[in-house]
Amino acid sequence: MFALRTAIARVVPSVAMRAAALPRTVVAPAMLARAGSVPAFRSFSHTPLTWNKTDKELINALQNEIEHEEGQVEEVPELITNYLKSSPFKLTDKPGSDEVALTRKFGSEDIKVVFSVSDINAADDDAELEFEDDVEEDGQQRGQQNLSASGSDEEEGDDDDLQALTFPVRCLITISKPDAGSISIDAIAQDGAFIVESISNIKDTALATASTAEADWEKRGLYSGPPFAELDEDLQINFEKYLDERQIDAELANFVPNYVFHKDQVEYTNWLKELKAFVAK
Repeated sequence: MFALRTAIARVVPSVAMRAAALPRTVVAPAMLARAGSVPAFRSFSHTPLTWNKTDKELINALQNEIEHEEGQVEEVPELITNYLKSSPFKLTDKPGSDEVALTRKFGSEDIKVVFSVSDINAADDDAELEFEDDVEEDGQQRGQQNLSASGSDEEEGDDDDLQALTFPVRCLITISKPDAGSISIDAIAQDGAFIVESISNIKDTALATASTAEADWEKRGLYSGPPFAELDEDLQINFEKYLDERQIDAELANFVPNYVFHKDQVEYTNWLKELKAFVAK
């Protein structure tokens, strides 16, 4: 018992000395500490008002854009309707889809031409700027020459300029035969012509016509022959005649970018309306 009291007597002074050396701090409860930096009552009354205001502003902006686009979009351009009436190709266009397909039969062959609306954004910026410069320069020349007092000739010239504006659209052309597989042709429709880039022989027709990511990956691994432009000139000419006979020709090459432009306007307007409907709910 004496030993225990002695041990306590030795420990207590040392603890007391350390405590005296430490600075004294007042520890307040956590709730009281936070109360000094945060208002006692939080008000959320401004948040819904802000959201409502920004929502209305966005809805108004969307509506203005919708009205502008609806004023620009034709029902269906005459060039498109005339081509579809006279062409053997059948159009498959699902609203909201990026891809468009044209299909036809040619004897025992099944022909499919697929292209994408997103290619409207693939137009070269330099080419667009060059076109704008040409139009501006041409307009200045017309003003100096004063070709027409009524202005009708100038309007006709502007229409011609707009019709001359084009952009490249990548097309995948597939020609299939029963028990013979398919050939897959990568081409670009531009300036009223198809520019063939490569030709692949694909024995599996299902693979040739599939548009899945897995099929695309598998087709990339197939030999696609040399670049078309490097083939013998006589071979190039005869293959172009082969396509022309199947009406993969200048008319189709003109139709494709015109349809892409029209569909892009329609899809954009629908996209605006769907976005506005979402925000408004």
